[in-house]
Amino acid sequence: MSRPEYETLSLDNDVSREFLIVDRYGRPVVNDGGVELIGAPLDRYSITKRELGDLKYGMQISIGLEQLLHPEIGAAVEHTGKFWSNPYSRVAVSMDPIMAVVYAKDPRTAGNHVRNLHKGIHGLDHQGRKFNALSPDAFYWAHNTFHRGVQNSAEHYTVRSLNDADREQLQLESTTWFSYYGMPMNIVPADYSANVAYRRYMVDNVLEMNPSAERAINMALDRKPPRPESLPRAVWFIAKTAIMPVTEVMSLLSIGELPADIRTKFHIPFSRSEQQQLDALRDTTKVFWIALPEAVRYYPGAYEDAQRERNGSHKSRVDQMIFLGMHAAKTVVLNAKSFVPGL
Repeated sequence: MSRPEYETLSLDNDVSREFLIVDRYGRPVVNDGGVELIGAPLDRYSITKRELGDLKYGMQISIGLEQLLHPEIGAAVEHTGKFWSNPYSRVAVSMDPIMAVVYAKDPRTAGNHVRNLHKGIHGLDHQGRKFNALSPDAFYWAHNTFHRGVQNSAEHYTVRSLNDADREQLQLESTTWFSYYGMPMNIVPADYSANVAYRRYMVDNVLEMNPSAERAINMALDRKPPRPESLPRAVWFIAKTAIMPVTEVMSLLSIGELPADIRTKFHIPFSRSEQQQLDALRDTTKVFWIALPEAVRYYPGAYEDAQRERNGSHKSRVDQMIFLGMHAAKTVVLNAKSFVPGL
């Protein structure tokens, strides 16, 4: 079955950065509410590009728990079994293709790649219900959590504050982003208020505790990170002790950055003291992060995209030196791997 393709049709470049989302025949795309969907560009002025590729976005790890609470996503993770064998690697491997949809030169090809990664993942969940990783409902919920992570990062981890216009812009950018996957657009909220209503409906009526979600939440609450299967138990015992402070922070972020309505529904505890710790971490990040050079703050694909937006130039001399140093180090590592077996 062929997948839909969407393009953008400018409304009025002199007045607005908004544009209509249209199908391959140039017809406006309409959601289930009968509203024509409008997008906003993912360019150097977009909030999504500014936040998603920033390495501090890695602090939005609660979006993984949000995703697992969707019954089809939780079942898909449980079905494949690959995630639990090495969750750290799986998360890292999954994020690269998703980042590429926003930062690659050809976002539609990157989006098709992400969609194709979900092919063939289907079956029955623990209650005997059918699930499919390409279910439009599940696919959009996963996307919506990434969008929620971008908004949360911008609101709580930067010195800039978002206003209502920024939230509306983020919603339109999210619509553009989702259109690159070639998935049906019928359930995409038309604006920010519609997105709030969508999330309320999902929390109240769709999200549920399931084996995958329960396992992940319990690991966060118990401060017990899973051992990668490739790592011997004796080595893991030492490593786990060494990273205990990191484990505490990861737990704080996993639970603390979950939306309050999700914590309330599923009775996930988060104390006032923990909230104070989270607030302190947010404030510290705001002060510390803004002082870092751009070449250090952004993951490579995002930084290279920013260079393209600036016609190949670096933002500063410091960024240029850091970028060249990191590129040289990467070249050395790649060459070493080609000469040293098993490295």
